Amino acid sequence: MKKLLFLLALLMAMATAGAQNASNEKCFFDKIVINLGVSAGTGCNNMHPLTLNADIGYRFIPRMYAFVHGESIYGHCDADGLKTYATSQNLGGGLGYTFYKDDVAAIDLRGTVSTSVGHADWKNVAYDLGVMFRVGRGPLKFDFGVSFRHMSSRTAGIGSYNGAFFTLGVGI
Repeated sequence: MKKLLFLLALLMAMATAGAQNASNEKCFFDKIVINLGVSAGTGCNNMHPLTLNADIGYRFIPRMYAFVHGESIYGHCDADGLKTYATSQNLGGGLGYTFYKDDVAAIDLRGTVSTSVGHADWKNVAYDLGVMFRVGRGPLKFDFGVSFRHMSSRTAGIGSYNGAFFTLGVGI
């Protein structure tokens, strides 16, 4: 009898906790955050970066989420009259907070930290803070972002990067 009462109390507590969800997210997959995008940065120290990036995360509360960040960086250099490029693959993570959300649009503040991995031409640590606008109906949304990025370079001949980054992409 005690086990039955305990299970009944536990079931009622779980039902009450589920009712506290204001965003109507019902299951694990409703809380998943996925973003795929292309970003371009303004020039700094003769470097013009272009990235392909992907974020996969989880909303642990209705307005805040954590994510794993991966990107491939293509940096176009124009030093000493020579045009060349440097590549890097970065892995890291970040946090996001949704300030505004309705049926059509959402505005997120996001912070990301990543570092180069493997045999990268441009070894760096990247810090990014920006605003992401998500527009669209249904699960698939278009992303437009503006951010400030600092990339601390650890490669001789390539200076650290500070500049604005602009992102276009899709996400759920």
